[in-house]
Amino acid sequence: MASGVKLSKVEVLTCFLEHVSGEIVALTASARAAHQAATHEESKAEDRHDTFAIEASYLAAGQSVRVMELEKFRTELEGYLTGTRESEIVAPGSLLSYESDGVVHWVLMAKSGGGVRTTLDQREQGAISVQILSTISPLGSELLGLRAGDEVEVEIRRSAKDFRVRSVE
Repeated sequence: MASGVKLSKVEVLTCFLEHVSGEIVALTASARAAHQAATHEESKAEDRHDTFAIEASYLAAGQSVRVMELEKFRTELEGYLTGTRESEIVAPGSLLSYESDGVVHWVLMAKSGGGVRTTLDQREQGAISVQILSTISPLGSELLGLRAGDEVEVEIRRSAKDFRVRSVE
């Protein structure tokens, strides 16, 4: 990946917000369908071994909890969008790139949502993948407070790896 790649934090946050909002819509519909299946009159148990309604209610409850988690995550992302600040220090809401083993990675630091990915199509550079990196993960917690050019060694899966921060927005 070219060293001059520059991403827009607003564009990255907007892309993640669209992704999370889509998940919320899909899960809400799925939870609604599971709830209807659990409460429909045809779902009444025919005997003590018929657990369809109970299973559907558990599914609806689990999906509802996930929707609430995603809504909280969306609110967090919206806060990063409206609270955009210029800082050279890695903090929650920072968009940064780091290099490890000669590979450049793009991440958005967040308190939750670790592992969620999105891809931005940059005309000049092609597709660039950006991942949410949780501030409580081993790497995320070590990157907090660093600046572009800083290096850190982190033990991941019983192996020490070096990371160099390339840019922070």
